[in-house]
Amino acid sequence: MVQTPERSIFDILATTLPAPSKRDAILAAASLVFIGQGYEGASMELVAQKAGAVRRTVYNQFPEGKKQLFHAVAERMWRSFPVMDIATDEQALGDPAEGLRRIGYGIASFWDPPLAIEFLRMTIGESSRFPELMQSFFEVGKTPAVRAVTEYITTLGDRGALTIDDPDLAARHFLGLVDETVLWMRVMGSSASLTTSEIERVVERAVSIFLGHYQAKPT
Repeated sequence: MVQTPERSIFDILATTLPAPSKRDAILAAASLVFIGQGYEGASMELVAQKAGAVRRTVYNQFPEGKKQLFHAVAERMWRSFPVMDIATDEQALGDPAEGLRRIGYGIASFWDPPLAIEFLRMTIGESSRFPELMQSFFEVGKTPAVRAVTEYITTLGDRGALTIDDPDLAARHFLGLVDETVLWMRVMGSSASLTTSEIERVVERAVSIFLGHYQAKPT
């Protein structure tokens, strides 16, 4: 059964609707403070002001302070990643092209909000002084996401749908075909969202290239 991911914290910020919970409101405010002030310049007081809450409320939710708050923002961000369950989705396992499309379009959707790009930029920029930020970012989401895709591709290989001798490398090949345009070109340039036709072109070409190399040939 396909799991429905939570709504992106950055999509919440893009609407005038209230956050689903007080915790989400604080995390949304914290993400804006981190983006605007950087990790070093952010403070629990600024987050409380941005969230329209008192300082004690923020500390009640995150008693360990700013480090815990950043970890919670990153964890909440990655909870909206849409394909963590891809390795156990029988429909995706039965149709590799469809499963790869789910991954590709899921990645594009996850990174679509410009604020998601801005948050990643901030994390990368501050990680030279605060290496625990990137460690936290990977621990709560990036590493599990790559693992899910690797497990999916491994299972396709085990079932004979793909010819794979290095599932980890194969997973990174596919992710790289998608990420280069939908993520890294935007991190390095304009963070503006891609058009639907641009995303479709990137994902469909990535699926075609990947299957052209890795799909098992009929005997």
